[in-house]
Amino acid sequence: MSFALLGQLRVQRAGAAIELGAPRQRAVLVSLLLRPNSVVAIDQLVDDLWGDEPPGSPVVALRSYISQLRKLLEPVREKPSLLLSQSGGYRLAVDPDHIDLWRVKQLHELAASHPHQAREHLAEALSLWRGEPLADLPGPLMSRERQRLSELRLTLQEEHLALDHSADQLAELEALAAEHPFRERLQALLIRTLHRSGRTAEARAVYDALHSRLVEHLGIEPGPEITALRQELDPDQLPSAPPHFTGRQPHVADIAHALTHRTTPGLRLVTVTGMAGVGKTALAVRAAHSLRPHFPDGRLYADLRGADLVPASASDILADFLATLGIRPSAVPRDLAGRSALFRTATTGKQLLILLDNARDDAQLHPLLPGSSDCAVIVTSRTALPSIPSVLRIALDVFSPPEAIGLLDSVIGTARRAAQRADAALLVEACGRLPLAVRIAAARLAATPDQPIAELVRLLADDREGIPAIEQVFQLSYRLLPPRLATAFRRLSWVEPDIGLASAAAVLGLPEHQAEHLTEALVDQALLESTGAGRYRFHDLVRAFARRRSLRLDATERTTAHHHLLALLLTHARTAFALAVPGDPVADVFGAPAPHPVFTDLPDARRWARAETPGAVALAAAIATHGPDVPDATAVRSAVDLLVALSPLGLGAFAGGAEEAARLLVTAAVSCRDRAAEGRARFLLGTVLLGRARLEEAAEQARQAARACQEADDPAVLRQALNDLGLIAQAQARHEEAIVAFDEAAALARRLGHRSGEVASTANAALSRIRSGRATDAAETCAQLLADPDGTADAAMTAYVHYVLGLAHQELGRLDEAAAQLRSCVDRAGPAGDLDRESAARSRLADVLRLLGRVEEAVDEATRALRLATQGGRQRERALAHLVLAHAVTARGDQSAARVHAAQAHRLLSGLGAPESADARSLLTALATADGSATSTG
Repeated sequence: MSFALLGQLRVQRAGAAIELGAPRQRAVLVSLLLRPNSVVAIDQLVDDLWGDEPPGSPVVALRSYISQLRKLLEPVREKPSLLLSQSGGYRLAVDPDHIDLWRVKQLHELAASHPHQAREHLAEALSLWRGEPLADLPGPLMSRERQRLSELRLTLQEEHLALDHSADQLAELEALAAEHPFRERLQALLIRTLHRSGRTAEARAVYDALHSRLVEHLGIEPGPEITALRQELDPDQLPSAPPHFTGRQPHVADIAHALTHRTTPGLRLVTVTGMAGVGKTALAVRAAHSLRPHFPDGRLYADLRGADLVPASASDILADFLATLGIRPSAVPRDLAGRSALFRTATTGKQLLILLDNARDDAQLHPLLPGSSDCAVIVTSRTALPSIPSVLRIALDVFSPPEAIGLLDSVIGTARRAAQRADAALLVEACGRLPLAVRIAAARLAATPDQPIAELVRLLADDREGIPAIEQVFQLSYRLLPPRLATAFRRLSWVEPDIGLASAAAVLGLPEHQAEHLTEALVDQALLESTGAGRYRFHDLVRAFARRRSLRLDATERTTAHHHLLALLLTHARTAFALAVPGDPVADVFGAPAPHPVFTDLPDARRWARAETPGAVALAAAIATHGPDVPDATAVRSAVDLLVALSPLGLGAFAGGAEEAARLLVTAAVSCRDRAAEGRARFLLGTVLLGRARLEEAAEQARQAARACQEADDPAVLRQALNDLGLIAQAQARHEEAIVAFDEAAALARRLGHRSGEVASTANAALSRIRSGRATDAAETCAQLLADPDGTADAAMTAYVHYVLGLAHQELGRLDEAAAQLRSCVDRAGPAGDLDRESAARSRLADVLRLLGRVEEAVDEATRALRLATQGGRQRERALAHLVLAHAVTARGDQSAARVHAAQAHRLLSGLGAPESADARSLLTALATADGSATSTG
């Protein structure tokens, strides 16, 4: 016999349900089941059933219930063996394993004691719930138990969800969090999962809403878990505070005062300029760390690499800043002006501190400045920045003698320096009192505690006269390195712009723990900087010196370092690509994936790609331009594959550097006469150009890519190039040309067994058919895709097909069918995390509902579309949502609101050069005409 309490009470004998009678009679059985094999006193049972309001003869009623239950539970027995009278009460003699609630308790305990199997145990426990526990049973005990069991279920759900922060859990988490708005642990899970899924802006919004609820309704602040979690959401890109920072205290105080005491209404910006190695970055980072409490919304940092041959792209830096601020990569504009405008919008009202390090010139800086006077900026540069509006300009010079001695003291100790006072003074003068040189010399002394300072002074004096002090320090420090450390110093210099620990291990050919030992030893020697856990970088002067030494000693070091790094990055990128685009046969052209798990999930892969893509782009460019002779064909092809593999993982955020690298790879592939590599490189360049809205250039590269891939028999990349040609033609309203390209791409995907690629290209072709007047054909195509037993590959793709089918029905005047399809798109796009598709579908749905006369629903959908588009930073979708909302509120008779939304739509669409701006202007004109008529009538 089995007993189920987690839903409607259910008792089964040999699989057959037993009818248990009236509700209060069933409540008696539950009272006993909650205490199996224990005697429950009659008074306790009366209290369980009626509490403070028992009937006239409660014991008589109770005995009647017991009698009826015995007959139902053991109809053929003369003497009961299950429900027994005992010691002034009753006992239910059952095996607890036959009661679902007790099985849940066992599984919960197993989950706690066996963490590796916790997910399975918790999932099994949750599967035993069939609805509201003890539903419809009367009595105070039943009420208390319903509440307790509901709490138990919620706890199990929280523990189960806590073991999986993947985006797949978001729909369930969001529903639970909405149902329990004051439950902090559940809200924390939602915030953490959104953050890990790259939806940090939404995570912050959840926190802000929770904070408001707790303060307004309960009068309390969030607990420590939520408060700590909120700190994780604030971007903090500052490098670690410089060790042994000394001197410059007046400058630190001046910067703090300038950025925290408003004297003018504009942006608060400080510039720090000076020669290389003078300590500009150390001063700026130290000042920035001291200002943390004044900028609670976060700290942004970028190395603009102004001293490099090719400085950092302002467009790429903006993409990184926007992603850090919670803007999804797909919502980032393609052009520099658009990114700069969105950055100004995203920083409005925020108290952010932004450190722009090593700027080349004014032109590089201007697009990176925020739009809010609540923000503050620190800029460092080797050159004057005359057109940058600064509230404070610091021209940094070398250390004063006391400051230089102070730095020496902080590294080797005051006592050691004081005992050799005269030699210490000679040493800092030999270093030109340049902070970088003094730091390296001090690190050398710290590594050799028995070495007299005078000996180091003598060694510096022995170097050739006429060599700058900093170069002398570099040479001496390098000469004194142990051979293994000197080799690491040279090889690591070929990794840029920064070095992850895994990359260091690959370049050095060592396990990570051994590579970390060497990198930290170089940090101790002040020849390498630690920028955070497991990440390092060279000062550009030190890197240049290390590379000169490497080329002079062993010209193959550079090639070996590049090849080892390329092998590591390509293996990881191939694995990440397979997570981002499951089933895409392009992954097969990149070689074998990593032999062991590298990433826990797609968000983890995206985080890796974001950290390593700048290095991958720099590596690809270096391989393409290595040496005066023909490049290494194998390395060139692998470098191309590396960037292609990164393309669905946010490569567009680094489009400035990626475009230059892709052009270099095209040239290198042509030099190698490798048509396959050329085809992939041209496809890569076309994809980057398409992402930057340079359609004519993108089309030319895609056409050449297609020809090269056909000649080289590279069908997987050929399909991608054909689909890109279709997208470009579609964007240029050349729909017949787009249909041909999409159909060819779909057919090729079908032959390759690439279902998601086939569906994507087929749906793209259907969209072009709608726009070319063939909506009936498009509707038939989409209906076939949805009915196909092979499915549409994934939820996001299914949402897209529903969207296109909805557009086809709308074009054909089938408004009810259009509304149904667009609603299906919304229902799938949201849980799939495709907020751009959801926003577009809600806008279209709002327009259809308006045409159906369902005006209030239309206004609601348009409002939600506008909120999603604004949240995602998509200017075009935001503009179209304003336009749809303007039409909807016009239909409702709210002319004032309509004018506001129509004006917003017109402003945004005109700025984008979109054809829909004419629709917005027409609506504004109609509203103005209606106002004039109303005034005349009045």
